[in-house]
Amino acid sequence: MNNIKSIDPSELETKEVHKILLSSIAPRPIAFASTIDAKGSVNLSPFSYFNVFSSNPPILIFSPSRRVRDNTTKHTLENAKETKEVVINIVNHSIVEQMSKSSREYDKGVNEFIETGLTQVQSLKVKPPRVLESPISFECIVNNIVSLGDSGGAGQLVIAKVVQIHINKDYLDSEGNIDSEKLDLVARMGGDWYTRVNKDSMFKIPKP
Repeated sequence: MNNIKSIDPSELETKEVHKILLSSIAPRPIAFASTIDAKGSVNLSPFSYFNVFSSNPPILIFSPSRRVRDNTTKHTLENAKETKEVVINIVNHSIVEQMSKSSREYDKGVNEFIETGLTQVQSLKVKPPRVLESPISFECIVNNIVSLGDSGGAGQLVIAKVVQIHINKDYLDSEGNIDSEKLDLVARMGGDWYTRVNKDSMFKIPKP
């Protein structure tokens, strides 16, 4: 027990709690979210507060949290509130550099597709475009946005219902299922660290 460091998060600055959480709760999948504002300007940004929470209905949730630094909100959140639509693109190793570049804080109205060299493709059921280079993309309608607070670091949960799925056939196996080995996904760790999900890092455990 003497080797355990116990911490009361209420006694720390938000940035310190943030650092502990992101280093501990990992690896985290990345929602590469494309949105548009009411004027039609496109935005593309990554978020690692992300996961799937329901299959029926198919629900994905990601959180463009308020910035710890100055308590401002992100363009993705503002767009999701305005238009109620988002495309969540999955990130694999082939586009990780472009994904990282898109996380810069560009001015509102700047199209990160252009800045990163990624290709925007028209979606079928929603207005935001999808990322052509992404192995899998989910067109979504925003069902609800739940604010967990109004101070810096507070999560803003975007609850998105999947209405269309796009899968690059290169990532399917001979039976038409998604091949986890081929996907070569990446996930977020703490600090500047990421991890790569390839054959060497995966293993199977039969269900009991």
